[in-house]
Amino acid sequence: MTRSPEDRRRLLKRISLLLAGIVAGLVLVGFLARPGQKEPEVALRYNFTLDGKSWSPAIKEGNIRVELDWDAAKLLATYPTGSGNFISELDLAGSNPSVSNRFGNLLWPQCTRITTEIFIDQDIPAATRAQMRSATISVLLSLKELTGLDVVVTKGSSERGEEFSTAAQRISTPGDNIIAIHWVDKENTLMRPSELAAATMWATHKRGQQTPRSTRIRLSSSLFDTMPEGEIDRLSKKMAIAHELSHVFGIGHSNNPDSYMYPVIALNSSITPADRAALALAGSRAC
Repeated sequence: MTRSPEDRRRLLKRISLLLAGIVAGLVLVGFLARPGQKEPEVALRYNFTLDGKSWSPAIKEGNIRVELDWDAAKLLATYPTGSGNFISELDLAGSNPSVSNRFGNLLWPQCTRITTEIFIDQDIPAATRAQMRSATISVLLSLKELTGLDVVVTKGSSERGEEFSTAAQRISTPGDNIIAIHWVDKENTLMRPSELAAATMWATHKRGQQTPRSTRIRLSSSLFDTMPEGEIDRLSKKMAIAHELSHVFGIGHSNNPDSYMYPVIALNSSITPADRAALALAGSRAC
């Protein structure tokens, strides 16, 4: 059958479009298959309202870099449950990770420099703001020592470099590898009167692992107002701050009433051997 000139033009156009599509597809496949092309990351967000299940994944995979005494070290023993899972002595001692799921425990990698930034509500009196800065930095240094993580303070560490917490910052997502700490006046309606702290962590999931990306934590001035002075290892402002900051380093609530990670700290609260083991595990994730 003889085709008309118009039919031949339409056929040639279709063939040209088909060839162009094949070439474009090959280019796309080549781009996606390029060596070194980064695997996509899946964003995750955790509001720390629930505690994890077991420390066993971190114990099996961990590279602890801090020295533990025997009372703490013996809690790192794990046992099979018979269902393909493991349980640890640390679990039985009442300690919990903040997040533990099929991807393991959500912990900061050892090779990550964790930048902390301190912001304080301008409505809080200047003298109290100075005390909050000092106490927060002291706690961060203690947690750095107890975990072995690379933690530095880059904003809000002095009166001269004071950073005020704004309404926009309190709901914003921090940059990568940043823990943004916001001290909020107890009269601020952002937090409920009974709420002492609220933490949110953003993480990425890649190659079967979850990795913290950034964290925002809001601390109410009520926490600072109601606690006595003292060091991190007894009931005090610093212990209360350490309790809240420990959540963003991967430690959940403890079932032991004597632990500083018990939901309510009291006169007999302390950093127990189980707490020291959990803090060491919080800094044990190899890169």
